[in-house]
Amino acid sequence: IIAAVVLVVALAGGGGWWYFQQQAKQQAEQQLALAESVSTAALVKKPVFLPLTKFVVSIPGDDRLHYLMLELSLMSYNQEQLDTVQEYMPVVRNAVITLLSDQHYNDLAQSGVMKPLQLALRGAIQTVMSDMANSNGIDQVLITKMVIQ
Repeated sequence: IIAAVVLVVALAGGGGWWYFQQQAKQQAEQQLALAESVSTAALVKKPVFLPLTKFVVSIPGDDRLHYLMLELSLMSYNQEQLDTVQEYMPVVRNAVITLLSDQHYNDLAQSGVMKPLQLALRGAIQTVMSDMANSNGIDQVLITKMVIQ
């Protein structure tokens, strides 16, 4: 009797192991087929860019006025967002110039100013686009040229 019980338990264990191995194999095959059906290009969003050129702004310094020349590119993963930004370009440029003219030469001349300035510019542009077009407008602001004199 004990041998029969051991044999039944061993057969049940072996059958359970075989069943779970088959289920895992089927799931792996389904995931592989799904991954192959979706192309790599569809998984990666391609960014689109809108250049904003030639911002020249006077900024105060300790002893005299200085000039800041700046060029930007706006990045979005949605072309429609950049088309909307293009429609409101005078307001966007005004927001950039207003933000830049409030800066001080000593703040802009420091190292490490690029990332905070990019974030401030993105926030100003997103605020203007939200107010004017009910759109956030952009995902990132890239500073492509910056000269301070």
